[in-house]
Order: sequence, then structure tokens, then C-alpha cells
Amino acid sequence: MYGFQTMLSILSICMLLLISQEDTTTVAPMQSMAYGADSLLFSISSEDLHLTGNATIGHKQMSIAADTINYSSMEETVRANGNVDLSDSGESATGTALIYHLPTSTARTFATTSFFDGAQYHSETVTMLSRDEFNLTNVLFTSCEKDTFDYYFWADVMKVYPDDKAVAKPVILYVQDTPVFWLPYAAFPIRRGRSSGFTIPTLGSSSRDGRYIRKIGYYFGFSDYIDLLISSDLMEKTRFQVTMTERHNLRYILSGRSRIQWRRQFENSRDRWLFESSHTQELPDGTMLRFTGNFVSDRSYLEETQQNPQDRMEGQLRSWLSFSRNIGRASGQLNVEYTEYLDALADTIDNETLSELTSPDIRYTYPSAPLFQTPADPSDQHIWHSLYWNFNSHYLTEKTEWEDSSLYNAGFKLSSSLSGSNRIGGILAVSPWLKATGTMYDRDLQGNRFPGWIHNSIGISLSTEMYGMFSSNVGGYSVLRHTISPSISTSWSPDRYYSLDGNFYDTESADSLYYRFSDFSLPSSGTSVSFSLLNTLEGKRLRRGNIERRTLAELAVSSSWNPDTESEEKFSPLSASLNLTPASWISSRINGSYNAYSGKTENISLTTSIQLSGNDPTMQADSGYIETPLSWRMNLSHNWTPTLYSSIDDINKLRLSVNIDLTTRWALVYRTYYDITNSDFISQDYSIMRDLDSWEAIFTRHVSDIDTGFYFRINIKAFPDVKVEQHTSSF
Repeated sequence: MYGFQTMLSILSICMLLLISQEDTTTVAPMQSMAYGADSLLFSISSEDLHLTGNATIGHKQMSIAADTINYSSMEETVRANGNVDLSDSGESATGTALIYHLPTSTARTFATTSFFDGAQYHSETVTMLSRDEFNLTNVLFTSCEKDTFDYYFWADVMKVYPDDKAVAKPVILYVQDTPVFWLPYAAFPIRRGRSSGFTIPTLGSSSRDGRYIRKIGYYFGFSDYIDLLISSDLMEKTRFQVTMTERHNLRYILSGRSRIQWRRQFENSRDRWLFESSHTQELPDGTMLRFTGNFVSDRSYLEETQQNPQDRMEGQLRSWLSFSRNIGRASGQLNVEYTEYLDALADTIDNETLSELTSPDIRYTYPSAPLFQTPADPSDQHIWHSLYWNFNSHYLTEKTEWEDSSLYNAGFKLSSSLSGSNRIGGILAVSPWLKATGTMYDRDLQGNRFPGWIHNSIGISLSTEMYGMFSSNVGGYSVLRHTISPSISTSWSPDRYYSLDGNFYDTESADSLYYRFSDFSLPSSGTSVSFSLLNTLEGKRLRRGNIERRTLAELAVSSSWNPDTESEEKFSPLSASLNLTPASWISSRINGSYNAYSGKTENISLTTSIQLSGNDPTMQADSGYIETPLSWRMNLSHNWTPTLYSSIDDINKLRLSVNIDLTTRWALVYRTYYDITNSDFISQDYSIMRDLDSWEAIFTRHVSDIDTGFYFRINIKAFPDVKVEQHTSSF
């Protein structure tokens, strides 16, 4: 229907061009028009004008050409006959005759044809009753460029109100001159930009829902900044559903959307609903407002109702409100957040978390800044000019609900750190730091009001880089660069903390006094040392006249040492990660760790991705020659996670996606997700697409444990909303 609306809009515009004149009869038209012809005859007595042979009349940006053009002074009428051509601002229209009456500002064209945006429009007559009202007869519209149309719309009579609406009856869609769609009466908006109107429904069937009609509704195009779509679904076996979707967007100021969904289930007469909303807005004072709300009538709503498999597997719903603003160098933020865990069902697992509420969550952050002002002259800089400090504060109230209980906590935390960075001899980077943290609670585990503690820690990190470059002829890379980046860092925290009651206590006692929640951790003591070594291999080559630099491989190794732990295993497992990207079309990542105490290799995983594309010259069209060979694309990814010391099966899965243009008119898309361990397909689907000149067709077959079915659609390429589709599904 969108294409038909465009037709009406263009016809009305063409008519305005055909009768573009000044709204006055006090000035003779001949004084405001330029005209010419092979032969010109002017009657002095009657003041009539007759133009014959290549006759033309021009007015502003509009011009008319015809075999003959007559102007009658007595009737005050302009008539153009025989091969009438109209052009205005790059658009054109043709016809066999044109009549325009000056006093009444009415006009009529005959056998009018116009072209706009790759489409053509035909009408037997167009009559202008006023500048705001037109009558059309025998109207035809199509975007097909063939002499014999693949399809077209036809209406017997039509009334057009420019920049408002058009009313037609009846409206028929023809395919190869065969009527396939009929409406006894139709009204369409013809305003440019967003326009309100009825949506085109989808018809189909599924084993679960039976026959259905979906997405039937009305679209409200209020303005360029806000719209609303109300649609409904009627499923023969299962339900009736109404969905309202609103969108708003004003660049650099606000944006967002909302969706409300209500459904009545026939089987149990149950009413269920969903509400989703998001909004972002920047206020004039620089405050940023963000809101996201997600609510459902019951915990199983998404799992049982949504078409998208990812939505059905959603395990939690988050709703939050946030205010944030920069305050000089610092920033402040106020948050309210509510999380509901949909997978937490009553009487299934003990002590499951049902929901969490944080209200309010207030943060103030002053980012790292120089402790002393840096002098303008670098020669005046000293070591203390490399000292930086920061400050953070956090106030949080949190309520957690379980199946049979709930807990409320509140706390206020302050932290500040002082750090420096210097490079000794231009080689060794040294970064010492000092951090202090203080926390106050609304109560402690023993019921005391407003307890708190202050604790500190210090640390230092050392790092450097060593690299070497050497010539190569591997893979076209002329130069390879190997960089070794070792680093070591250590931190120490005392085993005593200062309590707000004025005493010092052992850090081991904190567990029995204070609550632990969110990022409110407890004071801890001890020494920790961490090591890391990063190896990077880069290559440089000349390709297509440009110098290309690529990271070919990265190997990262890390571990830590905790001498104060009570465990015999003072060192953590040695972790390693290897990234290989020898070419732009392939990458691989290997992760793993080695426990020196048990002698076991753990947490092994391998992920490989291959992306290929190209043009195969053997894939030519059914007939004829094409300058550009047909394209193909393939994405392959493999993930393997072995379980070396467990009876649990390995995770070994493969994803494949292939797109092939078989010919200029046929295309194939195949996707699969395969479980190599169990030799079973998790899901697979294929789509076949066919170019039918003005139309296109697509057939998709999908098979999975969640949903199995097919989808078929034929639609007009220029106007995808004009379509016929069928969908069957096991969901």
C-alpha cells in the first residue's frame, strides 16, 4: 500500500505542476509566459493565440511542449493537444491533451503518464476542481519497467486532496493482468515524510497457533520526531494480542521507545502483559537522564510468548533510572535499579534470589589529576610533578529478596589513591601507589548502629619493553618486530584496621562484624605479587601500494604469589593466552592454565574463526555476460573446550554461514550450528532467494530443538510492504 500512496502523492504533484499559474486574472497570461512554435498565429480582433508544430510554453521552472497549443481570450482557456510533455524541476509527465480554464482555476488532462523515483503512473483523466481537490479516473501505477507490466495497481475513480489524503474505489492489485487483491474502498495519506495509515497484515499458520492474522493495525506518524504503531494478532487456537510501540528521537537531545503488549489466552482465559520502555535525554544544564523499564505479568511470560529464541531464554529483567552530570573535572551519578530473576521459581531450589533493588545508588568521582601543578617548562619538572591523586565516594542502599526472607543493607564508602609514574634510565617504568578506603554501614551483624572502618594498602609495579626487528620473506612481510613486555607488581595491606569506635582490630575479625554486599568489601591483609609477560609479533609489508602493519601473534603469560595464604599453594596456576592472526581472514585464540602443584593443565579452550569472501568467475548468469562475477561469503567458527579431568562431555561446537549468489537471479544462504561431541545439529536453516524483476521471493526452512518450520514470502522490491507470505512453526 505504501507504493500506492506514493502514486497518489506524485499524481497530485504532477497536477499542481500542470496548472502552475498565478491566482489572478488581472494580468494577461501572455505577459507572464514564454512561448514558441514552428508556426504562430495571433488574432488581433479576438486576441487568440494559436501555436502549431513544436509548440512550447514556459512559466518559471515549468514548461509544456505539444503538437498544438491554443489560447482563447473569449473563453480564457488554454488547450494543448497531441504528445503533450510536461517537465518541472527534473520530473516529467506526458499526455494527449490538456485543458485549463483561467477564471475558475480548473483544469483537465487526458491520458496522463508521469515518471517519478523509477515508477510510472497513468490516468485516463485528471480534473482539477480547485487547487485543493482533484478527480482522477482509470488510475494505474507500477514500478515495473517492462513494456508488459509484471504487476500494477488500478483504481476506477479517485479523489485527491494534495498534501493530505486520497480516496479511491475500488483498488485492485494485478499480477500479469490477473487480479489477486481487491478492496472495495480505500483512503490513503499522501503527505511527504511520515504518514499515518493502516499496516498490511501477515497471514499464516503454525502447528501451535493454527491459522493466524498478525500485525494488523494502524500507524500514527505524528511528526518527524515521534510515532506510534498499534497492531494486533489473532491466533485461531491460542490467543488475541494487542501491541503498542512508540518511538521518539530528537537528535542530540532525546531518544527512546516504549512497547506495551497485552494478550488474552483462549485456553484458560488468562490475561498477560509486558511493558518495556527506554529513554535518554540531555538536559540544558548538562545533566544526562537515562531510563530503562522492563516488567511482565508473570515470570514465564517471555519463555512462553516471545518469537525470538534469545528473548525466550532471558533469565532476568533489569529496570533502572540514572541521572549523571559532570561537575568540573568530577562527575556525579544517581541510580535506581531493580532486577527480577525470572528463573527463580518457588519450591525448586532453596535460597534462590528472587529480586534485587538498589535505591538510591549515589556516586561521586574525581578522576586522576596531578597533585602539583605541572610547570610549563619541561626542564623545571621534578619527580613530584608525576604524582597523581583521585577520589571516589559511593552511597548505596540495597534490598535482596529470597523465597522465604529478605535483607536490607546500606553503606557509604570513601576511597582515595596517590600514584606516580617514572621511567628510570628511559627503560624501566616504575609506578608506586598508595590507597586508603573508609566504609560506614547503617548497622553491623551485631546490630550496632553506624559502624565503620578505615584501611589502607600500598603497592608498586615495574614494567619495561624490549624489542627486536629482523628481515623476513614469510607471507610477504618484509619486516617482523618482536616485542617482549615483562611486568611485576606487588601490594601490601596491614593486618589491622582502624574502627570508627576509636580502636584497632585484626582484619580477620571483620567477617564477623560487617556485611559484605555489592562493591562493599571487607578489609583484608597480606602481600600479593603478580607477574606477567606479553610477547607480541608484528609484521610490515607493502600491499597494493600501501604499507600494511599487522599484529600476527600475541602470547600473554601471568601468575601470582601470595606468601601469606594458609594454603600450601602459594603460587596461582600459570595462565596463558595465545592469539594468532596470520591473515585478515583467519584468527585463533588458545587459553589455558597450568597448576604446578597438581601437575595438571586446566581451563583449556580453543576458538577459531574463518571469514572468506570473493567473486567466483565460474558462477556466471544463466545466459549473457556480466562484468562483475557473482559473489560468495563464508563464515566459519569453531569452539572446543575439553574437560580433561571430568566425566562431563567436551564442548565442541561448530558454526557455519554461507551466502552464495548462484546466478544473477538466484541466491542461497545456509546456516548451521553443529555439536561435534554429540554428532548432532543444534540448529540449521537455509534460505533460497529469487529475483522476479519487479518482485522477489524468499523461502526459508529452519530446524532446531526450539522451533521448526518454514517461511515463504513474495513482495514487490520497490515496496516491501506489498507482499504475500506464509509462516508455519512448531512454536
